Amino acid sequence: MTAKKAYLTMDTDWASDEVLAFALDWFEAEAIPVTIFITHDTPLLARMRANPIFRLGIHPNFYPLLNAKPDRGDYRETIAALKTLVPEAAVARSHGLVDAGLILNEFKAQGIKGDSNLFLPFSSGISPKPFRHYTGLRRLPYFYEDDAYCLEAVKASPEDHLRLDPSGLKIFNFHPIHLFLNTESTARYDSSRAVHGDFAKLSDWVNLSADEGAFAFIKRLSTAAREMKIEWDWIETLCD
Repeated sequence: MTAKKAYLTMDTDWASDEVLAFALDWFEAEAIPVTIFITHDTPLLARMRANPIFRLGIHPNFYPLLNAKPDRGDYRETIAALKTLVPEAAVARSHGLVDAGLILNEFKAQGIKGDSNLFLPFSSGISPKPFRHYTGLRRLPYFYEDDAYCLEAVKASPEDHLRLDPSGLKIFNFHPIHLFLNTESTARYDSSRAVHGDFAKLSDWVNLSADEGAFAFIKRLSTAAREMKIEWDWIETLCD
């Protein structure tokens, strides 16, 4: 980890192929390395595997277990199903950041080297640092998430995020749906839920602002990183 590096991640969160392709198009056009946490099978996995800017992690969903739906299998099976889909995955982040010692132990047992389940928002004033967990996992806290950013009372700029404590870990997390909608408020996302599977109708919900929203943020972030001579890298490089 150096003062001149930052890291992009994205949780697929069951996005439609059209929405996911929108996000992939942008990353490919910018040629920025990104680790993508996978929730489900999609033909676009082949596209991601074919482009060396993409690395794949797993994004297991433990909510059904929390909601007492035993037909979904236990936490081991939940992790194993995604590791079967993405056997190359070296990193994990749980959907909803569901975390427990049992889960971390199982990540390690199934070949995961690092997790990014800890969210320390920029507004906390805490400078994230990677650390080795007793399980042997490398824990990689992150400090920006597009949906959480909508709830911040004071929204720090991309430049502020990149300038925070030069020795701090700068991991950003996005979601395809928020990039496509250019989400600037939870109301936009919640109001559009009914048409998330209908790409033609979903287009009517896009925030067209060039200054506010998740897509506006990541575009400005990319420009700022170039100007500040900050190099993008994959979070997997922090696990060794």
